[in-house]
Amino acid sequence: MLKYWIWLAGRKGLGSGGPWKVARHFVSPEAAYCADRQAYEEISGLHSVDSLLDKDLKEAEEILNRCFDLGISLLTIQDAAYPERLRVIDDPPLVLYYRGNAMRLNGPAIGVVGTRHASGYGLLQSRRMSYGLAKCGCTVVTGGARGVDTEALKGALTGGGPVVAVLGCGLDVVYPPQNKRLFDDVRHYGCLVSEFPPGTQPLSRNFPVRNRIISGLSLGVLVVEAPLKSGALITASLALDQGRDVFTLPANVGNESSAGNLKLLRDGAIAAGEAWDIVQEYAAAYPDQLKEAVSGDERTGELPPEEPPQPAEIRTETQKDVDKPKAKDYIDLKERMDSLSQDEQILAQLLQSGPQHIDELVAKSQMHAGRALASLTLLEVKGIVRRPSARMYELAEK
Repeated sequence: MLKYWIWLAGRKGLGSGGPWKVARHFVSPEAAYCADRQAYEEISGLHSVDSLLDKDLKEAEEILNRCFDLGISLLTIQDAAYPERLRVIDDPPLVLYYRGNAMRLNGPAIGVVGTRHASGYGLLQSRRMSYGLAKCGCTVVTGGARGVDTEALKGALTGGGPVVAVLGCGLDVVYPPQNKRLFDDVRHYGCLVSEFPPGTQPLSRNFPVRNRIISGLSLGVLVVEAPLKSGALITASLALDQGRDVFTLPANVGNESSAGNLKLLRDGAIAAGEAWDIVQEYAAAYPDQLKEAVSGDERTGELPPEEPPQPAEIRTETQKDVDKPKAKDYIDLKERMDSLSQDEQILAQLLQSGPQHIDELVAKSQMHAGRALASLTLLEVKGIVRRPSARMYELAEK
């Protein structure tokens, strides 16, 4: 049966939502495959039925074999595990290819989108808001692109929440290449998903199509930072068409990369300054899953106003010289220290003893979690710190 679903999903030239219209018309994808031109022409709204007359299943069978070899799983729209929110949009994908836990596709989710060319402010806010959403119990859904998407995935993973990355290429194609480790973390702690079969390259036309899945999986969509001409605004428009809420951060006035945020606010989007502004809209519907994260210093990932702790002797008695990474392998902090804030200096000095978990850094620095995360984000943007895995940080290599 799977090969017939793959065959039908791959038909071209049918028009918007064409494969779904065909699937609804017949009792099964096998029945759709066996039908003739006359039966196809009875379906209203199809641009052309020519591709449906191609009955060669070789490509579908090759895709199935490749999925098996690569460890890629499939969900069809008739499967019980197929996400219900996505099933009811006007043009749902007939087949979803995924790696990871498919149950992550069904929880209370918020889409986080924005520009690939984000400012430092946009990168920081994407990670901060996603961290807060994760702490409140939300699944963060985003793409896998550079900029806002990447920081959203990092923030949500650091917050310990499930994540979903919707890709505009096959799951065996790593794009962008520098996100390979990040995608490995997403697969482990959440789900990588695509409607494109293995081998599909990240063509520009794939991404607007991909965006309807991000909004379709989500209760609402947060636009972090977007210029006027941005795929994030396309996603926001799709979200509205699908009956989803659209949230946006207040625009960074004077910055072209935030001009789209200002437009969204004028058009009636909901302003959000912290994660709970979003989550509270859905908390009553998911009382067992969503909550305001107010325990201790982790309140929704916000940046607390308190003064940072004064620098102290960071090296503990149990740490030995042999534990330190070799100087030749890592950047020289002495050359960069004057350019760092006090918080950044404290965290960078802590990392001189080697890679550390985010919880260790928060405990040792005595910072609020949100403030530590914000400083680590800036250190990463400056190329001083890198993240070898989901919740670990270390100094960057030279």
